[in-house]
Amino acid sequence: MISTLITVRLRMDTPGGVTAPETLSDVDNVLPLRRDTAGRPHLPGTTVAGSLRAHCATYEELGPEETLFGMADETERIPSSIQVLGTRYLGDADGIVRHRTAIDRERGAPANTMLHGVTVLPAGTEFDIVLRWDNPDRREEPFLRAVQQWRPRLGRGASHDAGRCTVVGLGHRSYDLTTVEDLHAWLHLQFPDDYPAPEPLAEPQRPPEPDYDIAFEIVGGLHISAGEPSAHESSEEPLVNRALRSDGRFVVPGSTLKGILRSRAEYVCRVVGAGVCTNHQCGECHPCRLFGYGGESRNARRAKIAVADSVIANATSELRTHVAIDRFTGGARDQLLYTDEVVTAGQFRLRIYALEPLDDLDRLLIDVVLTDLHDGLVGIGGRTTAGLGTVRITSEWTRPDLTTLADRLNGETAA
Repeated sequence: MISTLITVRLRMDTPGGVTAPETLSDVDNVLPLRRDTAGRPHLPGTTVAGSLRAHCATYEELGPEETLFGMADETERIPSSIQVLGTRYLGDADGIVRHRTAIDRERGAPANTMLHGVTVLPAGTEFDIVLRWDNPDRREEPFLRAVQQWRPRLGRGASHDAGRCTVVGLGHRSYDLTTVEDLHAWLHLQFPDDYPAPEPLAEPQRPPEPDYDIAFEIVGGLHISAGEPSAHESSEEPLVNRALRSDGRFVVPGSTLKGILRSRAEYVCRVVGAGVCTNHQCGECHPCRLFGYGGESRNARRAKIAVADSVIANATSELRTHVAIDRFTGGARDQLLYTDEVVTAGQFRLRIYALEPLDDLDRLLIDVVLTDLHDGLVGIGGRTTAGLGTVRITSEWTRPDLTTLADRLNGETAA
């Protein structure tokens, strides 16, 4: 009997992680990371197995898929030949919390009571994954090559480019358990010291190329809140709503950009009379098919695209102080002075990655939203009704022909 151990080292290119919604606290409404019994961030074997199975299914030379990863239906059950023995977290970070909110589709403003946080691991976090394959067949070498090309997106938030990983190391060793030497070594294996050490790949993976890479310039100021206002040392000073940062740099999160793309696409569909739902659950309208959907009555489906976070280059910022108006007196209301941190200038890039093939209508819908952003018809971030959030496309870009948009969204062929 031959047993092969394989160690795969994964590095997270973007912040992410597998969360544990069952441990969510109602007090702070922050979704925590899944952790092992020692309290360290954990990557479940089920997550790894599902992603690796989907990746290997794209290789004809690794078929039939059922004999590698098993099958369970009403008539037949086949155990998985490839086992995920476990994963090991190699970092020391405890995770950072990112706050976000949902948009009310009726009012176009942040929905009440929907502010929440998600705990993520920073980019650069690494995990070791240990696999076991008993009596590997002719597919062993093709499988090892396929693993080197594996680019999983692990955990929640794949549609805003969270948890995108790269294989940076691979090690493997086979044990012939019919020989005394290998059997002795097998029986005395201790994790992780005696397991195959992952060696750096001879040909490192190249970063994926985005399907859209559009440069924007901030025109009217931009404020994307960090989630919680910070107080000055003196209680007499107003609170400051800080702009969101990542590693000390101002950033436009992918979740914000994806939300704008979806909400504006829904608006466009409503304007031209195409059917569109308001709860992201129908699975049939154009926005649901492009941006994903959930719900209890049918299987959920992830988005066709992933929208990445974008760091703002050459950013300048300033503090702008405001006060609320007393609706009875018409004057300034006491104790409601507040300050926003606004990015007044800078450039960022909208990068969209296709997770599934995009058809012409998908691309046209995205192009429509890009046009509306460029024309200032929709803004990014907070206080867009007060002049913030306007951006302009500065990269080479062709304005789309929208004369057939209504007919195509309604399923008709333009004359």
